[in-house]
Amino acid sequence: MSKFRINTERLVAKKHQAITNLDSVIGTRDKELTHIDLNLLSRDYKLGQAYGSIRNLEFRANEDLLIQSFKEYVDLRGSFQALQLDAERQDRPGFPDDEDYLNRKSRRHYPKGDLLVLVDQPIYAAVKASIDRYVLDVGRDGYWATVDVLNGGTPAQIRTHIINHNPVGVLMVGAVAAAWYEHDGSQFPCDLFYMDRNGIWNDVDADGLYDGHNGDLDPDIWVGRIISPTANGNDADLINDYFDRNHRFRLGQLGHARSALAYVDDDWVGFDDCGFDEMFPAGDITTYTNPNTTDADLYKAEVNSQRSWVQLCAHSWVRGHALRVNGANEFIQTPYFRDVNPPNAHFYNLFCCGPGKFTENDYMAGWYIFDQGGGGTNHGQAAIASAKSGSMLFFEDFYRPMGQGKVIGDAYLDWWRDRGPVHEDWERSWFYGLVLLGDPTLSWWKGAVPQPEQPHNNDQFDHWPRKMQFRWDPVNLDNVRYSLEVDAFGAVNAGSWAAASGQSFITYHNINGITREHTFVGAQRGRWRVRAKVDGKICSWSPWSYFEFSV
Repeated sequence: MSKFRINTERLVAKKHQAITNLDSVIGTRDKELTHIDLNLLSRDYKLGQAYGSIRNLEFRANEDLLIQSFKEYVDLRGSFQALQLDAERQDRPGFPDDEDYLNRKSRRHYPKGDLLVLVDQPIYAAVKASIDRYVLDVGRDGYWATVDVLNGGTPAQIRTHIINHNPVGVLMVGAVAAAWYEHDGSQFPCDLFYMDRNGIWNDVDADGLYDGHNGDLDPDIWVGRIISPTANGNDADLINDYFDRNHRFRLGQLGHARSALAYVDDDWVGFDDCGFDEMFPAGDITTYTNPNTTDADLYKAEVNSQRSWVQLCAHSWVRGHALRVNGANEFIQTPYFRDVNPPNAHFYNLFCCGPGKFTENDYMAGWYIFDQGGGGTNHGQAAIASAKSGSMLFFEDFYRPMGQGKVIGDAYLDWWRDRGPVHEDWERSWFYGLVLLGDPTLSWWKGAVPQPEQPHNNDQFDHWPRKMQFRWDPVNLDNVRYSLEVDAFGAVNAGSWAAASGQSFITYHNINGITREHTFVGAQRGRWRVRAKVDGKICSWSPWSYFEFSV
């Protein structure tokens, strides 16, 4: 459901203009607070009273605040942006022979649509193997991924390239050029530019910095970035390590959880659990809102525990967080997560000022998902953060779709669409700097994958009758049931597996335990896989494990 106004007349604020038709405005922003008229929203929010008057986020730091400008970014990237866009389509990697049916695009095997992966040319050779594996991973998940290597190009040219290919989503790898937007004196990267295929983005003074947005404002696709907080976004080692951990997460080898942490500093105690109960049972949510306890040390301890999601609400800056205790600030800076003790949750929503400014080295949100090594293993897969003094609000509109089974990218797109056909001045201040860092095709249940134990992959059998026991390591969560799928080569389709025609041979559901007896059909090859269902939430299948009977 979208957020409608009583008066639906479209309002557009361009450079140096303000919205003046107050009959249609649901919110206003002054120096310290943003005021929202809840009566003009079409939906009731559990956190509604907290949204009625919101303390604005502000930059707080224990170092000199040197905020990167658009000119500084252009000086860094200018030679690349000056070139005409050269987008080179790469050959798709091939699936193994037993999954050859996935090498052909079909709606049956790729129901989730086209995923466009854009890779910055200077790092492609160094990350190609990781990208190829990712294409196969998301292919098994139902996305037909294509990879284009970009050399040069302005944001406008890259946006046109995206529009021409009409994907459901885009993953940008490395320092793919960022569009910048100017609002109320602030300059910042704005990935909404790439998400919105139909809107009109204005650059009134033709300086390369967008200063107006009108027309059809609803975004059409999701966009995620895997851009390192080192080497100006193109650290191939960090990017390869991210894809290694992403692959392990999909296999169920990076831990799993169904829990959340809401860590809310003093100015937003009314945010309570931040709406996580739209996604998780109340008993699986840890909430801290007491101003006397929400200090830096407690956050370091809590974010070091393995959880699915963490939302931190704190004043911050590009390279750190500031937590208020007893009238003073305690700081957490990038070296702590980078060099000492990385965070251990899988996903983050940073209601913080500026840590998502991915155009700067050592941007804090980057160290929530990248792992330099030297301490523990960073389990981070994705983070929502802001490149300016703003963040997400109306959290329920983000967590609810994931509670209903959507992945992060789809939920993020739903959240944007729920902002409605008008983006008021205060909304542009809060939301236009938002960025999705990491892989948008994930959510917590993608990592809750049972581990096949017996029979082992490629086991050979010659006994009769062909009685088998399938066994797997469990998903260590409550209220879990399992499904087991067994396939026999040629049993459904001559000369192929059942999945080639979108069918299954035998599937057992609602298994309460980690074993299942089965009598195999014949002297031929077989394969099996298993998946969990957690409180009714269907998780991902394990990879196929193969075996063969000779009698």
